[in-house]
Amino acid sequence: MRRMILLALCGLITIGSAACKTGDPTNLVQYFPLVFTDFIAAQPLEVTTPSTQVFKEQATWDAFWQAHAPLAGSAPMLDFTQDMLIAVFWGTQGSGCFDFVDAIVNVRARVDAINTLGVIEVDIGPLPDLGNCATLQNPLQVVTVEATITPVVFVGLVPS
Repeated sequence: MRRMILLALCGLITIGSAACKTGDPTNLVQYFPLVFTDFIAAQPLEVTTPSTQVFKEQATWDAFWQAHAPLAGSAPMLDFTQDMLIAVFWGTQGSGCFDFVDAIVNVRARVDAINTLGVIEVDIGPLPDLGNCATLQNPLQVVTVEATITPVVFVGLVPS
């Protein structure tokens, strides 16, 4: 029995990963685009530190809102049984004319044979030109996506 295991192991080492490239189902990754919509009601937020956030429940959203938009009243309501919020904050970026930007390029589900639940990938592109106004800006983008328990990861030009 030991000899068979040793021979099988030697065979795998000899063949290498080339044998796995086409026949191994664990290498199969599939992407499914998800519909996302800007949540313009988040515009009053003043987040001065670059970060990304995912809000899957009203209580967490309310607490974040009170910390970053206390003068704007209550947090905008969202049916978190239907949708979740995905947010990107660039922090203080000097001055400009725009604070709510379009930089989320793509939101997609990534599923592979190992991680069948998958993850939600949020692909962030470059921060667009904020314009030539002399107003201090904290650019942000908040979008709604269909609610899921799937973890969310941010890829691309993630603010840091």
